[in-house]
Amino acid sequence: MMPKLAKRPLAFLFCAAFILFSSIVLASDEAAIKPLFPVALSQDIPEAKASFEEIRGLILKNYYSPTLTEDALYYAAIKGMLRHVSPPEHPDLAQLWTPDQYAQVVDSLKGEQVSIGIRTTFNPVEGSLTVSEVMPDSPADMLLKPHDRILRINGQSLAGKKITEVSELLDGPEGTQVALTVNRDIQVFEVTLKCQKVATQNLVVTLLDATTAVMELKKFTLGIADEMKAELDKLATQGVSRLILDLRGNGGGIFEESLKVSELFLPAKSIMIRVVQKDSKVRAVASSNENPARFTMAVLIGRGTASSAEVVASALQDHGRAFLVGGRTYGKGVFETTFATDNGYRVKFITGAMYSPKGRSWQTNGLLPDFLADTDERTTAALLKLDPKTRYPRDVAMITAVKLLTR
Repeated sequence: MMPKLAKRPLAFLFCAAFILFSSIVLASDEAAIKPLFPVALSQDIPEAKASFEEIRGLILKNYYSPTLTEDALYYAAIKGMLRHVSPPEHPDLAQLWTPDQYAQVVDSLKGEQVSIGIRTTFNPVEGSLTVSEVMPDSPADMLLKPHDRILRINGQSLAGKKITEVSELLDGPEGTQVALTVNRDIQVFEVTLKCQKVATQNLVVTLLDATTAVMELKKFTLGIADEMKAELDKLATQGVSRLILDLRGNGGGIFEESLKVSELFLPAKSIMIRVVQKDSKVRAVASSNENPARFTMAVLIGRGTASSAEVVASALQDHGRAFLVGGRTYGKGVFETTFATDNGYRVKFITGAMYSPKGRSWQTNGLLPDFLADTDERTTAALLKLDPKTRYPRDVAMITAVKLLTR
């Protein structure tokens, strides 16, 4: 049975970077909670609201360009507020989304996305995108290949552009045509692809041998815990007794799904996480699972393990349910909530901080593995593109996990 969580203003809670609070005193719920990152939550300015309107009027009256609109100033003020309540290093933790933009976010959290079906790496110096993966049954399938270099999008050179600008050129509503200039070996060719919904495979299960399975969990999308439960039941009936849960490269997703995944392995009444929100009270969320999975477990972690993935890793580590193997995690310890506004937009910002069952913060510094078996980020990324059986002989973290589980 999955935990019953209180309904939020919208269906999804997003885990985000940099925990708000430097320490937690579990015995006391009354202490004031202070933000960790430098942001002035109070500011002495006489008649602030009146001053805002006065300055807005002065800008509209005296700004040199007649194209400046009042709506543009209000939009800038909203963006400024959101940036102000986010860590300076990660201003994108707070977002304002149009209805179309939010629809793409929801699709992503459902395990779908509207795209041409490629994953890429961007080189701002060369002004090129390199295709790292082509999704099966996507518009790009059979037309693009890994290592193809995209030089232009819709006729626009990528030189001098930011990654966000490049992403906007590649993305669009369903049916959007995207024209690419592609370099493959010594050949340069043009291809036009149409954006469509593409299913993403976020759970991959592979048998290493008759009793050992690798479960790669790439993102916490809607329903992923139920999908995982079905796979665990199947493995148990096949006689598998050892499980390697690979969370490397998992940057998070839906907060509630991470709790449901944790509960698959933790017995009833086990604390899975402690959270602090605006009322400053510590709230513990416990498992209600009377029949958790009983595999001997190792969890693979690394720099790309963040947010919801750290929730699962910390819970299993604190309860001694699994070894953590690999490298230090990213260190995302807050979650965000998305709210609907009257004009149909969505606004997202930090609403709470997370702590492990034992009250540990993985703020900024991340979680440390029980057994260090790390590789650099580039090597790890390359390994994760291979299927587990192919990469096993070269993957030091996986080799270490197997040795620990079979000793």
